[in-house]
Amino acid sequence: MVNMQMNFRAVKRTAAVMLSAALLALSMPAVPADAASKGFYVSGTSIKDANGNDFVMRGVNIAHAWYNSRTATSIKGAANNGANTVRVVVADGKKWSRTTKNTLTSIVNECRKNDLVCILEVHDATGSDSTSDLKAAVDYWTANKSVLQGNEKYVILNIANEWYGSWDGSSWAEGNRSAVKSIRKAGINNMIMVDCAGWGQYPDSIKDYGKSVFNADSQKNTVFSIHMYEYAGGDPSTVKKNIDNALGIGVPVVIGEFGGQHTNGDVDEATIMSYCTQKNVGYLGWSWKGNSSDLSYLDIANDWAGTSLTSWGNTLINGTYGIKKTSKKCSVFTGGSSSSSGSSSSGKSSSSSSSSGNSSSSSSSSSSGSSSKSDPYISLFWGKNSAGAWGQPVSVTTAKNGGTFDAANFRKNGYFYVEYTNSAPKQIELILQSWSGGGSWAKVQAYEFGSANGHSYAKFSYNDCVNAFGTSNFSSYLDRIHVGCMQNTTTVYSVCCCYPK
Repeated sequence: MVNMQMNFRAVKRTAAVMLSAALLALSMPAVPADAASKGFYVSGTSIKDANGNDFVMRGVNIAHAWYNSRTATSIKGAANNGANTVRVVVADGKKWSRTTKNTLTSIVNECRKNDLVCILEVHDATGSDSTSDLKAAVDYWTANKSVLQGNEKYVILNIANEWYGSWDGSSWAEGNRSAVKSIRKAGINNMIMVDCAGWGQYPDSIKDYGKSVFNADSQKNTVFSIHMYEYAGGDPSTVKKNIDNALGIGVPVVIGEFGGQHTNGDVDEATIMSYCTQKNVGYLGWSWKGNSSDLSYLDIANDWAGTSLTSWGNTLINGTYGIKKTSKKCSVFTGGSSSSSGSSSSGKSSSSSSSSGNSSSSSSSSSSGSSSKSDPYISLFWGKNSAGAWGQPVSVTTAKNGGTFDAANFRKNGYFYVEYTNSAPKQIELILQSWSGGGSWAKVQAYEFGSANGHSYAKFSYNDCVNAFGTSNFSSYLDRIHVGCMQNTTTVYSVCCCYPK
């Protein structure tokens, strides 16, 4: 983390160390066979989400430990500005007030509500070389493992912020090998993130010793983080060399913190963002709001809701390689495949009239028995809504009546895809409603049933919809789309309009 007065952190050591030449790429680590069914996992130098899709972090750091009453507002503000990830500062009680289990749960739930991947990090060990401080962080996570368990799809565990302040890779690795083993022994299966040595600014610790830390993880599911300030990210050659060297061990790396300048010099934020985009490396800006007065230039937002950005925030959010232009929402929130978050990601509505209208290049709607190829789709609904027999758990209003789904996108060879659960899986139908044409309801039966993501799915073809509706002019006459339960209680998780190329 950056230098913070009082509640933030002690002054960074001002050592300047020349980084070593690039290391030749090593063999790729093996991927656990069942990783994709549980949560994030390592695949070579890529991070994969629970659906097996690449996930590249784009987001910000949020200082919960010092501004806990502002956390929910900050999380929503980050989502509204296009972030797909937030890294949240919490405390184990050694230096700052301990973050409770209930509060951790609330943080995770708030992130999930806003479609944000949540990285949790204990900040009390910042800059310490003491193994007891690292152990305290491990003990904290062990005590709170119930918050992590079951959230492997949504939460990444950054064990301790910038543990090991000295520029000494060997001792850094020894401590982290022990920490990773303890985390796994406790039954915590989330992806682990480890900050490099030297207050996060000595990436040679990753290059020289990172593979031994990775191999200490029985699940081979650890990634590394560089904090790029004046030493690790001061100029283009340093930025590129540090990223390349870290990737050279065959494991993912993330820029867990960076800013536009820092105490002892400039930071090349432009190269950090552009090279991360080129290399598919994640980055997380420091920090949303609340930096001390002498470091206020590191504030991303002028207000906690993020309705006004600072100069640094404008670069990070709106720059050529900034968050809004490069962020893609994690596919665990979109029903199977990453989709661009655009300028707003304010969170899903659980209302039955939810209509997100987000488009994507691929879909999870392919039948595992009929085709391995995914189809492009537009998401109409994502969430969890239920209704009893003859009810409608989900209703989506079209754009012509104030919704976001443009029915003109439903065209020849397309189909609607519904993912759901019902004790009688085939007792589901699609209802196309038109009050523009006289209030008629057209019921459509599915042409294909199957299973995906632990649920049932049904597909409703374009031709069947045209035949039932009586016209193909959906943009003029289709006002609302309902998912109908024919028998039993049905819970719907996603509704998509798919359009095979």
